[in-house]
Amino acid sequence: MSDYSADVLIVGGGLVGGPLAVALADAGLTVVVADAEDPATAVQPEFDGRASALGLAQQRVLAAIGLWPAIEPLAAEIREVRVADGVSPLFLHYDHRLLGDQPLGWIVENRALRQAVLARLTSHPRIRLAAPSRPLRLDRGATTIEAGLSSGETVTAALAVAADGRASPTRDGAGIGVTRWNYGQSAIVCTVAHERPHGNVAQEHFLPAGPFAILPLPGRRSSVVWTERQAVVPAIMAQGDDAFLAELGDRFGDY
Repeated sequence: MSDYSADVLIVGGGLVGGPLAVALADAGLTVVVADAEDPATAVQPEFDGRASALGLAQQRVLAAIGLWPAIEPLAAEIREVRVADGVSPLFLHYDHRLLGDQPLGWIVENRALRQAVLARLTSHPRIRLAAPSRPLRLDRGATTIEAGLSSGETVTAALAVAADGRASPTRDGAGIGVTRWNYGQSAIVCTVAHERPHGNVAQEHFLPAGPFAILPLPGRRSSVVWTERQAVVPAIMAQGDDAFLAELGDRFGDY
């Protein structure tokens, strides 16, 4: 059992809490990051098959805190965006050359982002990573907070940050409410390989059930975000590979 004193305790060391910890530590603050996931598990391919879109502003933040050099080789540039209504042959077209020489954004697998974040969290001299660990209690005083972690450690800090996901227990414990709206939709997310190059074009089709996005990844691969009605998603996911790919191909179109 150990006691730690820090300027900031961040609960959650993922894609939000991790970069925040690096930025604060670079600014001279001491930071403890308590993350419920085992770091070795969180960077495995099967942990999170999603990819994230990064705009120019986000890329500049990652560059400023030293994370971008590790991410860039694993990121695909978005040079064009095409948006279509259903199967209409007409579409909106955005080309990065109309704005300058910078890409419109980048698509990066979450695993690559997590790997870069973890490398900095474990090597930064002003960051203590407590993982896997989560707060069992969080006591708020007049000027400090004290957290008792599941690892047996106690952390005293001036500020606690809740970055532990959309169902954040830390946020709920602080009495911070949220407003939710159910659209009756679910997103099916997968990565596909294809014979033709994607040309660094991001495609989005607005279909009756919801948006269907095809986002470029390095090589001849794309990340697919397929929005469907919640009622039919279980049947789609229960299909064999051939049937699933046939359904996907109907929506994918002539890429």
